Amino acid sequence: MSADLNARAALFRALSHPARLGLLRLIWTGPLSGDTLARLMNLAPATVSHHLAGLAEAGLTTVRQDGHHRLHGVNHAALGATLSALIRGEAAAPAAQDPYRARVLRAFVKDGRLTRIPAQRKKRDVILHELASLFEPGRSYSEREVSDALAGFHPDFFTLRRELVGLGLLAREKGVYWRVTEGVTPHTPQMADDLTLTLPGTVK
Repeated sequence: MSADLNARAALFRALSHPARLGLLRLIWTGPLSGDTLARLMNLAPATVSHHLAGLAEAGLTTVRQDGHHRLHGVNHAALGATLSALIRGEAAAPAAQDPYRARVLRAFVKDGRLTRIPAQRKKRDVILHELASLFEPGRSYSEREVSDALAGFHPDFFTLRRELVGLGLLAREKGVYWRVTEGVTPHTPQMADDLTLTLPGTVK
């Protein structure tokens, strides 16, 4: 069986549970956090996380970070295709989320917080790439800002900060950090240094 047919079948499997249809209905007009969805659905957060992961793996939802919360939205392009077009191959199957990434996030992220830092390098890299999305490309951050952002997810922000730099997801110079993104030039460290001088108590 072709990969394309498998992708189409995965879409129908993802829609085969009433809870998943209910979640899509709730986020149809705008993204919501997992905690909010759990409250509206009257389901345990772990149950909602499981169903959201199934929808994401099938490419039916989008996820973006907003502060300490992950907001789940609808992939309207994927759900806009007709059943006839999907079955006949006239519409593209949605791009599925990496199943391994989804499993790692489901195992280590609960209620918007990191339960523990994975010991296995491959799993840790998945978490670090997720945390890197907290930082806006093209913007400089003081060390205190980076630490505060990471502390919202796990108390060992020292390790997370060091690992993000070590993996090349964040760059650091003279106490200034910025997201490493191809084609995006951050503010110069000197400009950011001027900013950090006004922030006492910077974590070293």
